[in-house]
Amino acid sequence: MTIDHPTCLLYLLTAGREKELVLRVHGTELTTEHLTTWMTEETVHALTVSRFGDDETSTLLLNFRHVVGARLAPYSETRTGSF
Repeated sequence: MTIDHPTCLLYLLTAGREKELVLRVHGTELTTEHLTTWMTEETVHALTVSRFGDDETSTLLLNFRHVVGARLAPYSETRTGSF
């Protein structure tokens, strides 16, 4: 089970997809500067994440080369949205 609360919500829109992926990020304080650098440099990063409805975290490797849009939001149990 997840012990730590999510630090933020990460909304990702990837190439070839019409809808974004919404992830709860744990243990890392992300900033828009992180996302900008990762997308500009097209790097791969490991994040500890969980999905809505899951109580467990997992490590997700994200290839920011394929991310065409990203935004951060404060964590909320009820927050949803789309680009």
